Formats: sequence, C-alpha cells, structure tokens
Amino acid sequence: MDGSAALSAAEEIGWVNRAKEGDQAAFEAIFLRYERPIYQFIYRMMGNAEDASDLTQECFIRAYRALPHTSDDLNVSAWLHRIAANACLYTLRRRKRIRWLPWEGQGQPDLHLTGHLEDPEREAIRSETQELVQRVLAQMNPRHRLALILREYEGLSCEEIGQIMGLSRSAVKSVLFRAREEFRRIYRAVEETAPP
Repeated sequence: MDGSAALSAAEEIGWVNRAKEGDQAAFEAIFLRYERPIYQFIYRMMGNAEDASDLTQECFIRAYRALPHTSDDLNVSAWLHRIAANACLYTLRRRKRIRWLPWEGQGQPDLHLTGHLEDPEREAIRSETQELVQRVLAQMNPRHRLALILREYEGLSCEEIGQIMGLSRSAVKSVLFRAREEFRRIYRAVEETAPP
C-alpha cells in the first residue's frame, strides 16, 4: 500500500480491528497512512529533524503497544496526534529549553512543496516572515504553541484538538484565544527589537 493513499473511514476501522488482533500488515497500513503527517506535526513542535524522526518512531511504538487496549470507535488521527503531542511536551519539559529550526529548507526534504522562485522579493519577504514567526513560536508556552500548531498548521477542529489535548471544546477555544493573544504580544515585541 502506498503511504500517500488515503484510507476511507470504513477501511481504517477494518485496519484498526485487524491490527488489534495482531495483524502486522494492518498496523503497517496505518503506519504508512499516518507516518508523514505525524512526522510533520512533531517537526513543527520540535523544530529539529532528528528529534522529529526519533519521536515519530517512539510515537508509533507506543501506538503499537497501546492499540489492543483502545476503543472500537478510535479516531486514529486524533489518537496518534495525542501520543505525539505528549511525547513532544514531555521532551520539551525534560530539556527545559526549546530549539527551533526554520520550518522550510534546512535539509528537511518535502515538508512543503516548493516551486521555482518566480518572485525573489516575495520569497525574501516570506522567508523573513517565517523566521519571525519561528522566533515567536519558540518563545511561547508549549501548551499554547501546541494548540496553535494543531489549529493553524494541522487544520484540526476544536473537537479534534480537544481529543488530542484532553480538553473540552470550550477549553480548547479558551486555550486558542490565549495562544493567539500570547502570539500577538510576543510578535509585537520581537518585531520591535528586530533590526531595520
């Protein structure tokens, strides 16, 4: 099965049920479907390709071990994102420091599709903006950063974010509100201190 092939909800439930019974090919299908999105999510949280690779592997090992104990109505995407988010937050807390690399380039292949440069000025402005956003995210509370990345980069709904973070829908909205406020505050401060 190709890793980019999307599974329908019914197919996914079938793969989950078979994997729960020990079918390794079924778990491999789940792995192939979700490896890339989980890797990209972890990369955004950690900002480091090596960490992203290690934590992605750890996430799927944990998922493999926990899968037999999950409910029949498992939302695989939310479940894997929650495992990944917990692994990232644990690692960040353990290190008590946060390292960030630019999200584009820096030797990280295929995180985003890039075309040829048609407008060098626009590309330079986009790059400067990304670096500024990167610096802002690096200074944010990790929980707020997690919520913001899940919403803005992963495109998840408040319900899905709630499943990942273990929060109610209203609590997610509150965290997102505070995260956006924190982002704006830090963005203004970073922008003011940036050289002209």
